Amino acid sequence: MRAGVARIDITPTESIWMEGMLRAHRSEGVHDPIFAKALVLSNEEHLDQACAIVAVDVCGMPDWLTADVRGAAEQEIGIPADHTIMAAKHIHSGPDTDGEGEPEVRYTHSLKEKLLQVMQEAASSLQPARAGSASGRENTISQYRRLLADDGHVVMNWEPWPLEHLVAMLGVPDPEVGVLTIEDLSGQVLCILFNHAGHPNVLSGDNYLISAEYPGHAEKLLEEEFGGLAMFVNGAEGTMDIDGLGPRDWAEMERLGAKLAAEVATVVRGIEPQEGVTVRCANLKHGLPARRVSEDQLAWAERIIEQTGGTVQPLADGVGDDFKALLLQRLYGVQDQPVAAEHICIAVDDTAFFSFPGELFTEIGMKIKAASPFARTYVIGLANGSVGYVPTSKAIVEGGYAVDVRRVDADAEDVILSQSLELLGQVYRS
Repeated sequence: MRAGVARIDITPTESIWMEGMLRAHRSEGVHDPIFAKALVLSNEEHLDQACAIVAVDVCGMPDWLTADVRGAAEQEIGIPADHTIMAAKHIHSGPDTDGEGEPEVRYTHSLKEKLLQVMQEAASSLQPARAGSASGRENTISQYRRLLADDGHVVMNWEPWPLEHLVAMLGVPDPEVGVLTIEDLSGQVLCILFNHAGHPNVLSGDNYLISAEYPGHAEKLLEEEFGGLAMFVNGAEGTMDIDGLGPRDWAEMERLGAKLAAEVATVVRGIEPQEGVTVRCANLKHGLPARRVSEDQLAWAERIIEQTGGTVQPLADGVGDDFKALLLQRLYGVQDQPVAAEHICIAVDDTAFFSFPGELFTEIGMKIKAASPFARTYVIGLANGSVGYVPTSKAIVEGGYAVDVRRVDADAEDVILSQSLELLGQVYRS
């Protein structure tokens, strides 16, 4: 196997709208720089069968942006678009990558150029490498955020609900930390790729400083200890979150980053990378059933929009009825159109990285991992665009925040499970 890595600074140079929370105005500065990092893997020197993972310190990337970069990379570098996973880390203190204001348009244009550049630099640095993987557990950063109140409704873990009126969590978290270590043949670390499901939003919507949040701090600590490039990729994080009622400051962000880094470091020390590792890759595209919007729901949305004038008020966490009403109105017009979804599976020997274009409920991600034929399977969420939240059919009956803002219908869970296992099986048998 051959591997190449690169990083590039993507920190905005001007005030810009931030993504992840509904904020009142553009950013006011930079707390810490943000990056895009690329890992290119190939069995041969040529790139026509190479694959790439690009991890970006933003909340999400729209379909058109990732498609443009992947297409350009295929034409200009030679890495097939169908072999490239472009993953947003879901950083809630990063720049808006799809805004319509002049600063946002300028930023997105420069980001496209930089993402292509970092892939080129990684591809140009390919060298013989060895690799190994293993899993750890970090069960204190991410909590299961959907809670059942005694009146039967769903409370999110950032809502200040009286503890005596909370009955139970509606699911369990996924504490797995997946790690792939890649070294050159002398034993020097080239890349530590690590995967954990969580919401990097310690800093709420009251924060106006750009930051790579706790995953970025974890990467920094790992690079200081091991050298090379540390790359975080988020998992199936749709039901995972930090303690929304705990500290929401920079000290807490660094504390969580240090905890994640410590667990990754423990796993790395136990891995013995091997030579002779091979890489396989495949792609699958399909459609997800769109959310059905009833006439009653549309009428409710239109009443809200009439009251608000179509404006959306800022909120430190979550969204209000003003946001939900606009979404329902938009979804009503496209409910007969399937939601396009794409998955890529990159396997390094018996370890598979499986991409999903959105925020998959953690329960679905855990089912995919449990049923996968690979020894280790890690879901990379928010990759190659976004279909938004994908709840379980059970959660859709229960209701709650992510259910209210979804774009897909209840059957999406079964479709994703079927398609995911088909792709994983195809790569496993190749």
